[in-house]
Amino acid sequence: MTFTTGSQERVLPKLEERLLGDVIRPADPRYGASRRVWNAMVDRRPAVIVRPRTAGDVATAILAAREGELEIAVRCGGHSLSGQSMSEGGLTLDLSALRTISVNAERASARVGGGALLNDVGEVAAPHALTMPFGHISHTGVGGLTLGGGIGWVMRGYGLAIDSLRSVELVTAEGEVARASDEENPDLFWALRGGGGNFGVVTEFEFDLHPFGPEELAGMILYRLEDAPEAVRFCRDFMETAPDALTVFETFMTVPPEAPFPPELQGRPALALGITYAGGIEEGERVLRPLREFGRPAIDLVGPMPALAIQQMLDPTSPHGMRNYSRSHWLAELPDAAIDEQVRRHADVPSPMSLIINARMGGAIERVAREATAFAHRDANRLLLVVSAWWEGSDEEQIEWCRGVFDAMTPYSTGGVYVNFLEDEGEQRVQAGYAADIWRRLVAAKDRWDPDNVFHLNANIPPSTAPTPTEQAS
Repeated sequence: MTFTTGSQERVLPKLEERLLGDVIRPADPRYGASRRVWNAMVDRRPAVIVRPRTAGDVATAILAAREGELEIAVRCGGHSLSGQSMSEGGLTLDLSALRTISVNAERASARVGGGALLNDVGEVAAPHALTMPFGHISHTGVGGLTLGGGIGWVMRGYGLAIDSLRSVELVTAEGEVARASDEENPDLFWALRGGGGNFGVVTEFEFDLHPFGPEELAGMILYRLEDAPEAVRFCRDFMETAPDALTVFETFMTVPPEAPFPPELQGRPALALGITYAGGIEEGERVLRPLREFGRPAIDLVGPMPALAIQQMLDPTSPHGMRNYSRSHWLAELPDAAIDEQVRRHADVPSPMSLIINARMGGAIERVAREATAFAHRDANRLLLVVSAWWEGSDEEQIEWCRGVFDAMTPYSTGGVYVNFLEDEGEQRVQAGYAADIWRRLVAAKDRWDPDNVFHLNANIPPSTAPTPTEQAS
């Protein structure tokens, strides 16, 4: 696809005339800050950034972009690892003005604007002791998290974010406002739950909410690296019979150089068991006792925490402006050999911000029927995420470490991938995010809702009747 100055100048004045929201061009003083995203490795310069205030604004922008042959990117929280939430030379729809949230405590439901962040939802829902299934970093966009599936701190108890999705409002590639639910456009609703941003721009989500708070048991148990192999093995076996309310992430990290961590541990590689129990503090204390008493924990930071603090507790590990690269696997198992290899690899981690994260799946996730949504990995035993994150130094060194861990874990993989953790890895890797029958259904939905592949800056599912983005650009 070619972007010409003439087509831009023909379209952009129309946008400025018709939109209620902001139209930000490169000469605008706001442009520099507006084009920055979470991952500092991404440095893209769109022809224009549009901040719509209504679904009608979104429709106007989509139609104008198509008229001017401008590639469309959609930004919610800007957390796309590969930077697909910012276009290069095209039009970026920045949904940050669409953040209105309303909670109906009696119905335990919420309507959430398409540009809302997880923290926005938490701030409104927490006073009612309610939550949606949330991710790990509170400044993540609700849209990006949800459309790819939505793993997080309460997933074993309450399922993925898509499992609590009741309906959506979105703007299609034709600029039409549509609603999708089990009763209305069910093919679209099915595809949106795991199929990513391939089918339109979601301007509002409706979620079921779940009891959570005002406080729950959460935090971390920290082990020295030399004690990590036995601690992970114990946790792995413990989680086989743990109640669904317990979600644990076994994370290899570097101990931060600050309190409450003991000075002798600061700056050293370690294992942290990140814990949330979504079932009451007293019950959680009883369930967690064997895990907390095992081995030689260096420090136990598990305790009652306000619901919003749980949602924010990993924010210091993922600040804006850091360089990031990651790879992920769905794991069929986590045998002793895999644990030992992770320990060995983490001992040589080149950045104190980099992580190896293991998560036991199951619980409410696997109780949803496989065919109910486009998320294809209900039966995966574990999720592995390898994160390279750094402020300075050699990009090549950091990326090589990440890929080395990923390659070493490949023998234990199901061959699948979580689409929300994809880098720019090509169509074959995107297809690995879905089983063959689910992929066929997604392509059929794409054929109906976006046959021209307007929305392809994501984990793209191309329609059967249109050229791929690579062919379009040639």
